[in-house]
Amino acid sequence: MTRRLLERLPIFACAGFFGFLFLANIWNFAVERDWPKLRIRSAQPLNGVVASQPAPWTLNAFLSGETQRAVSMNLGRTSPVFPISVQAKNQFLYSLFRVSGAGNVVIGQNGQLFDQVYVDEYCARGTPPDSASLNRWADSIAEIATVAQTRGKGFVYLVSPSKAAHAPQYLPAGLACPALARGLTQDKLTPFRAALEQRGAPYLDSTQLLGAEKGNYPIDLFSRGGAHWNLLGAALTLRDMTRIFDSAPGGSPVGRLNFDWREDDVAKGTDRDLLDLLNLYWPDDHYPTAVVEGRGKGGACPRAPRILMVGDSFMRQLIVVSAQTPCPPTIDYWFYMRDDRGGFTLARFVTQPGEIGNGARLPADLAQLPQSFMQADAVLLEENEHNIGQTKQVDNLLEAIRTAK
Repeated sequence: MTRRLLERLPIFACAGFFGFLFLANIWNFAVERDWPKLRIRSAQPLNGVVASQPAPWTLNAFLSGETQRAVSMNLGRTSPVFPISVQAKNQFLYSLFRVSGAGNVVIGQNGQLFDQVYVDEYCARGTPPDSASLNRWADSIAEIATVAQTRGKGFVYLVSPSKAAHAPQYLPAGLACPALARGLTQDKLTPFRAALEQRGAPYLDSTQLLGAEKGNYPIDLFSRGGAHWNLLGAALTLRDMTRIFDSAPGGSPVGRLNFDWREDDVAKGTDRDLLDLLNLYWPDDHYPTAVVEGRGKGGACPRAPRILMVGDSFMRQLIVVSAQTPCPPTIDYWFYMRDDRGGFTLARFVTQPGEIGNGARLPADLAQLPQSFMQADAVLLEENEHNIGQTKQVDNLLEAIRTAK
């Protein structure tokens, strides 16, 4: 009897394993919507996976097979082994073929990672902006700047850089990139700068700044596994931004940033955001990054200044570096971020002076944006070069300053 049990033990083990998976899937599927914290999870969950959508329970959806497909997909994703299988597949593709298992991550030369959106935009450049839309955009920014300055607030409009445009030498070899082949990629921002200069709106084009600075440092200003500039690139930008603030009648509320930096070799935070999206078992996160330390931090500040930042995710590093200014500010940060359904949503975080984490998340109620504007000592409005003139943040801030009292 004992021998027979031992012979059948592998069968019982496999049956028990598949039984556990079946029951775990049923449990996860049952608690997913209302009690997601009760799910049985993998020890290493996936990054950047779009949340499952509820299955449609209608007759038409059932007859067309849509309900069955949704249920099948949701059951598969709630399985505890789903993350394990995805990571195994992604590691196999990356290690053997240097291919990305994440649809929005492009693997370039020397292991450089790019967001597909920025590569597509960079390679499609060549069409000048519509003149009516350009003038409307520039008029909006000029109006925001005028109102801010009239109320005694500093103001800077910032153009943040695209990694694909900043470092095209790292794009994949053999990539079909018509705009790069025609030499049209460097002229995109010329009409935007001209429109702002014509109206006297204070701006900082960090694409020009970082383009001039990148040969002056032994490391790149974008980390190998990141989509955003590293802290050195952000510090160079904030340094020039405080000089623009300082040239205004009210001066810079945070003082002038001067900094030292040193090289590090372990990627953290935004220096590895694309690397994390690859969902690898053994990600190589040892590559050059930067640590920034401000000079003259902790000056005599009568109170902590308050900065309103409106833009997108590139300002996260500016918030970290702002903790190194002579007068670290409270930052009210409104930005558009990718949500778990694959779209974009408006978010709001408030960080306290010297804080380098995300801070406190508040409801992103646009009805509160006028009050945020009124409370601010300075305002930073940002767009990335890849979608300049097409974002919602300019109109959001314009509407806010028109209703601010």
